[in-house]
Amino acid sequence: MPAVSTGYLAIDLGPTRLAAGVLDPTGEVVVRDRVATPARNVWPALTQLVRRVLAANPTDVEPSSCGVTCPGPIDRGTGAMKPVGMPNWHDFPLRREIADVTGLDVSIDTAGRGLALAELWCGEAAVLQRADFATLVLGDDVDGALVVGGRLAEGLTGNLGQFGHMIVEPDGAPCACGAAGCLTAYAGARGIEASTSRELRRTPVAIVERTGIMTARACASIAAMLDVADIVLGGIVPSVLGEPFFDALERELDQRSGLVHLADLRVRGVGAGPLVAAAAVARHAALDTAGDDAGNDVAAVDGPCDVTADDTADVTADDAPPAG
Repeated sequence: MPAVSTGYLAIDLGPTRLAAGVLDPTGEVVVRDRVATPARNVWPALTQLVRRVLAANPTDVEPSSCGVTCPGPIDRGTGAMKPVGMPNWHDFPLRREIADVTGLDVSIDTAGRGLALAELWCGEAAVLQRADFATLVLGDDVDGALVVGGRLAEGLTGNLGQFGHMIVEPDGAPCACGAAGCLTAYAGARGIEASTSRELRRTPVAIVERTGIMTARACASIAAMLDVADIVLGGIVPSVLGEPFFDALERELDQRSGLVHLADLRVRGVGAGPLVAAAAVARHAALDTAGDDAGNDVAAVDGPCDVTADDTADVTADDAPPAG
C-alpha cells in the first residue's frame, strides 16, 4: 500500500466561478473541479462541489488543511468575507461553515494575498532570502498584496492590498464601492464585460489596450508609493487578453515610471493559478502554527512547488457523483 502524503484542499470562491481541488505537498493539483457560480443557492453549490472533489480524489494525497481564496475585505474575527456588491455573504461565517463540511482547519484570504503566498512558495521569490514585491490579480474584480522582506504585509485589519479601488481615471467609470474611476471597473473581468456587453475573450482591441493602460497606471502608483521593483500579475484578464494587453501595459509603464527609484520596475505575469493560491493560504497557516508551536520561525512544512498558472491536472471530478 502506498504511503499517504498530506496535502491541501483548495477552494476559490468568486462571483462567476467556484473551483475546488486537492493539491499535493509540492503544489501539484491532483484533482479539481469547477462550476459557474449560480445566481442563487451558492452555498449548497459550493458544498456539493467540495464533496465531489474529495470523493473523486484518486490519489494517496490526504488533505490536512483547507485554504480558501475569496473576494475581500475579510473579517478576520468571524471568518466572513465582506466584498462590495455581495451583501448576502457579509454575515455568513464562511470559515466555520467550510470547516464543518470538510472537518479540516480552514484559512481564508483574498486572491491577491493568496497569489503573494503562492509566489513565495512556487515562484521566483521562493529562492530569495528576502523578497520584496507586490501582486495584482485581475480576476472578476481586482485585488492585490504586498510582500516586504519575504513576509506578507497585513495592515490594520489584515486586508492590505485592496488595490482594485485605486483611482486610475478621475471622474471615470462608476464602481460598486461608490467611487468613480477605480481600477476594478477597468481591469476586472466583470467591469470589462459590462463596458463591452461581450464575453472577455471577445474584448475589442481598443478595450484590451485601455485595460493595459489602466493596469500600468496602477502598477506605477503601487511601485512609487510602496517602493517595490517587482509586481506579479495574475488572474483571468491577463491570461485571456494576452500579448496585446501586456504590450499596452509596457508602453504606458514607460511613460509613468520616470522616478529614479522606479528605473528597475518590472511587471510580470502570469503568476500561479487560483487553486495553487488557495493551497498557499493553507500552507501559510500551517507554517504560522508550526512556528508558534516551535517558538520560532519555521522555514517550511514541505518542499517548494513547481506549477504553472493553469492549475492543470490529469484527473478531474467532472464525472464523479456528488457525495452526500
